[in-house]
Amino acid sequence: MSILLLGFLAGCAQTGHQIGYSVNVCCPGDYASYESYGLQTQDIPGFLSEYVVAELDAALQEKGLVRNDRLNDVVVTLSYRHVNLNPDQQDIDPFERRIEEDVMLRYVATLLIDIAESDSGNIVWSGQINRIHTVLPGEYMHEDNARPEFREAFHQVLSSYPALNQ
Repeated sequence: MSILLLGFLAGCAQTGHQIGYSVNVCCPGDYASYESYGLQTQDIPGFLSEYVVAELDAALQEKGLVRNDRLNDVVVTLSYRHVNLNPDQQDIDPFERRIEEDVMLRYVATLLIDIAESDSGNIVWSGQINRIHTVLPGEYMHEDNARPEFREAFHQVLSSYPALNQ
């Protein structure tokens, strides 16, 4: 567990922004043949879903890919997970509003991006963005502040993904 957390912390130190990133798998695919992508989400909190997906879409389209959720060359899966940094708080959901408790949570939130070939299912690129949060359970997230950070983090993490020659 400590090694995993150190990896997250190192990922957060990679940029001057509040969201860190790392690339997990790069680049065993035939990127020149990937023109379209489909997008799937897993476990993305509802309040994040709309604008996080929009920012990821924009970053992928800047790479020359066109979104087509029915017919595509690759499937992009965006999934969410978090790890509470205090072991005694593992069962506390940071998104659940708890009126009776006034406990401060500290956790690492991670968005994992896996890109797999549609035909074979082989992952050809994988990366993640992450951020350490210190919040009260159910605390409101300010979209206006978060959205540009997500935009920059997706651009940074996808910088190793080869752009289509246009």
